[in-house]
Amino acid sequence: MWPMQDELTLFRKMQEGDWCAFNSFFESYSERLYLYALGFVGNRAEAEDIVQDTFIYLWVNRAKITHSGSLYAYLSRSVKNSCIDRKLHAEVEQRYRREMMVSGEEANEDSEDFEELYRRLQIVMDNLPPKCKEIFILGCVEGLSYKDVAEQLGVSVNTVKTQVKVAYNKIRSELGDRNKNFMLTLCTSFFKKETGK
Repeated sequence: MWPMQDELTLFRKMQEGDWCAFNSFFESYSERLYLYALGFVGNRAEAEDIVQDTFIYLWVNRAKITHSGSLYAYLSRSVKNSCIDRKLHAEVEQRYRREMMVSGEEANEDSEDFEELYRRLQIVMDNLPPKCKEIFILGCVEGLSYKDVAEQLGVSVNTVKTQVKVAYNKIRSELGDRNKNFMLTLCTSFFKKETGK
């Protein structure tokens, strides 16, 4: 860790293409970020991939990044978002496959495959307001109840319900009724928990 002014100077050098400056950040932060990612995903190889991808993104997009605070804070947010995205993908895919097996349905040539559906879902999620996305992730991925989400984020239960509805409506608008099974699968455990079904 450096004093803020020194880090900003190093960051500007990196933006100008100084590989040594970039490497200084990598050597200083990669291990801490790896442990941070490991705490989320629980898999060493996956945590390593997430950190590596984060630093690749940092280098490739260095000239476009407009960041003036702590670089570690910026990188840790990037790592956290990547962990959430991977966890969301794995959770949704698992539920989707399970529901398809239970219902006896099989993907046919005319239906979109899971990866395409998930890609479209990710676009919607990326465009949700940050708080709305956070609430939806906590409910649908972490499996928290409305009440638990409200307590964790310091908001009302009604706010949680409203934000989940906003997210669901945006997903439905993007994916359409044709893929309603995918949308229902996405929210199954959250809604079942709340309705007691």
